[in-house]
Amino acid sequence: MRCFLRRALTRATPLLLGLLLCVAAAPPAAAAAPADRYAAIDAYVRDRMEATRTPGLSYAVVGPEGPVHQRSWGEDGRGERVTADTPFLWGSVAKPVTATAVMTLVQDGRLDLDDPVVDHLPAFRFGGPAHAGKVTVRHLLEQTSGMPESATFEVADCYDADCPAPAERLAALDRIEPTGPPGAAYAYTSANYLVLTAVVEAVTHRPFTQYVRQAVLSPAGMDTAITDKASAREQHLPPGHQMLWGRPAAVADEMDDHGAGYGYLGGTLTDLADFASLQLRGGKTTDGDRVLTPASTRLMRTEGTLTAEGGDSPTRTGYGLGWRVGGLKAPLRNAVWHTGATPGYSAMLFLIPERNVALVLQQNLYGLLQDESVMQVGFGAARILADGRQPTDDPAASLYYWAVWSSTALAALLLLSTGRAALLVKHGPLEPASRKGVLARTAGWCAVGAVPLLLLVPLAHYGDVLGLLRWIPDAVTALCVAAVAGGTTIVLRLAHAIRTMRRPLGPRSLSGDRHEPAEGGAG
Repeated sequence: MRCFLRRALTRATPLLLGLLLCVAAAPPAAAAAPADRYAAIDAYVRDRMEATRTPGLSYAVVGPEGPVHQRSWGEDGRGERVTADTPFLWGSVAKPVTATAVMTLVQDGRLDLDDPVVDHLPAFRFGGPAHAGKVTVRHLLEQTSGMPESATFEVADCYDADCPAPAERLAALDRIEPTGPPGAAYAYTSANYLVLTAVVEAVTHRPFTQYVRQAVLSPAGMDTAITDKASAREQHLPPGHQMLWGRPAAVADEMDDHGAGYGYLGGTLTDLADFASLQLRGGKTTDGDRVLTPASTRLMRTEGTLTAEGGDSPTRTGYGLGWRVGGLKAPLRNAVWHTGATPGYSAMLFLIPERNVALVLQQNLYGLLQDESVMQVGFGAARILADGRQPTDDPAASLYYWAVWSSTALAALLLLSTGRAALLVKHGPLEPASRKGVLARTAGWCAVGAVPLLLLVPLAHYGDVLGLLRWIPDAVTALCVAAVAGGTTIVLRLAHAIRTMRRPLGPRSLSGDRHEPAEGGAG
């Protein structure tokens, strides 16, 4: 996720100097009264909800002992008021939870970070036996296995009742070309964490959902966490919202039953806050037991490095073991964080080490084309929490509106052109038409009809159209309609042109094209 946080330093020199002196004289935690800061976050979040038309949102400022400030607004997908007990899905915020579960196995000696994946999953053949044999558990956690981003669409987001288990999805990775040798390149993909899910199941001989609940969720106090369809029904998870032609609609109610390891994990605001508190306590539970050792906690928050070539200095990836590390502008330069989304839901978790505080936020709206505008609420709120300054860069969802309305307009145009072309094939032009005119119009409409087909090609490169339809329902629907109408237009126009070319020239045609009347209608 991209972040657009910029400083606003526009004060006159004397005022700026005075402000700097005041800041230098006061301890960092006293830069603003907590009540004022929380009020500022509340106001900012409400403004962003209105700007993005988010139906429901819940957030909390969290300390080591739990929430110190929390608010919930709006409605869920059933029209009920959102509270701290309303369940949401968290998307990729599941990844630090999965990484925590993996580290418990490492601490117990049942798994090693440098174990080759094939030692636990012999069927893992991504990139061929030579490449797969070099991929380690650490590579999966750090997103440096060589799997490209598009691998997500091959193994994730399966909603059918008979979806295969994680280990049974590995074969879909065999046909994917690696981005490079393991450890040589960073590429974020949920496929890495789907494979990790299979590794955990192979090591523990238990379903991942059972192990993560026993090893992480229950010790952290996350008793109402959602890990599969059964727990989603038990917690009455409402559908999430996606934009349909500019209006939020509660249409996203599907879940990958084996997806808790990479994205289909969820729960209440209290559950998410409990996980943040566990992390602020360095992996220690409220009872004094340890889920993570201090060494594991530090390691998870350390950026990975890529394999150096030719003696060059190693390149840092900005990703640790399940956490994004830094990569943001001040005052979040040292933040440890993650964002996540499923169709209809989004969530964010920021750990701010300087203040030993965290911010968790979840909302029931998400679509790929609204990513920047929807996710900005978390980045902006975290910045206010960190230094009290209001964000100055809040992106609008202009990309979404441009994409959905332009694709819809194209679909409408091509549907009309299809009707016109069908009439030409059936009845011919209203008036005699020149061959040059017919060819020119045929070429023009074929070019227009090819536009949606050409647009679908790069989209299909990232996954099947059905998968994209789940994430961008309105724009992809319009584009598919436009593609069908465009293809039909091309076929009908070519048929009309061929029939016209085969027709004998009449006396009017012999007199020259420039005196021919234009083809009737819109053409």
